[in-house]
Amino acid sequence: MPGGIAHQAKTFLDTSGRQYAESPLPAWASSIAILYQLPDSKRLYNSRLLPRPWTVLLFSSLFIASGWMAYDNAPIDGAGTTAAWSAIYCIMNGSPRKLGKLLRFGRVAPLGITGFAAANTVTHGYYYLTVPRSKEEVEELKRLQGE
Repeated sequence: MPGGIAHQAKTFLDTSGRQYAESPLPAWASSIAILYQLPDSKRLYNSRLLPRPWTVLLFSSLFIASGWMAYDNAPIDGAGTTAAWSAIYCIMNGSPRKLGKLLRFGRVAPLGITGFAAANTVTHGYYYLTVPRSKEEVEELKRLQGE
């Protein structure tokens, strides 16, 4: 069955992924996980393997803010912000050369954090792009599905 995996992924994103993206906990967990790198990023500042300390603090505070959006009854905006900043984090810190060197030194936390950010990009991005935002969009969607 050629569409089996794609159908299962879409079903997962529409059910469990939706609940995951509406919660502020993934954004806050990302913030804590990124902040976990702060002592090592200060110590290994010149190695260019870990993010810079100011980058760690910036991403951590942005994930706290996006989690707060989801907590403060704006889950769509919080999901969009989380997806965008997770994608930027993956682009900045997910290079195979950098992660490969870290794995050789026995540091698996940066790889896990980058994987977590990639998962947040997919789940929160799908939620942000597929959920109608306003009453007009809901009415338009119902009208299009009724035809």
